[in-house]
Amino acid sequence: MKNNPFLEIENPKPLGAGSYEMALPLVNALNITAGMRVLEVGAGTGQVAATLAKFWGVSVITLEPWESLKDIQEYSSEQGVENQVLPLNINAKCMPFADESFDAVLSIGSFFMIEERELALKEIIRVTRKEGYIGIGEPMCTQNPIPIELEQYEIFESYKKWLRSVKWNSNLFEQYGLTIEENYYFEDSYQWMIDNFRYYDGEKDFILQDEGRWLSLGLVVGRK
Repeated sequence: MKNNPFLEIENPKPLGAGSYEMALPLVNALNITAGMRVLEVGAGTGQVAATLAKFWGVSVITLEPWESLKDIQEYSSEQGVENQVLPLNINAKCMPFADESFDAVLSIGSFFMIEERELALKEIIRVTRKEGYIGIGEPMCTQNPIPIELEQYEIFESYKKWLRSVKWNSNLFEQYGLTIEENYYFEDSYQWMIDNFRYYDGEKDFILQDEGRWLSLGLVVGRK
């Protein structure tokens, strides 16, 4: 696929920096092909799920405990994939799906916000078929020292609580039996954070102060 359909979404509504920039590398790493049954953990506005269904010819069940399921359904209908995208208000730590229900699982900008990630990952692995792929693309911290200037910001404690490194996430995947296929930080992470200010400028001072030293975006993909 020559073009990147995630970067050609009309009226994009990302809920985090790099949401759409990370999508294609993640989809490619998951080896997603037509006819697959895909699970997305964290639908957001549903634009990733609908784009994935439309351009890859897959069915997507997308979990979203916070955003409007109606909006997700309406967007899928506008894209002509209402029969391929099913949004559900379900927590990833306890899913009503049979073992090995999905060919691939992805999560963009959501896995890091799950309380008890270990429990969620165990459930995700359970519903993924043997040899299936599981991948996350999201904010991750580097292993560089935390810039002392960041400690003056109120948001710092939240970032420190939730963010983990590529190595930490990779170790978690391996701990639960997954074989790591790809894991890295995106080279353009800082630029994507700056670009995201056009949609959301909260935490702008914090991000600019960091200058990409500690805050980053990473990808980890494992195979069951």
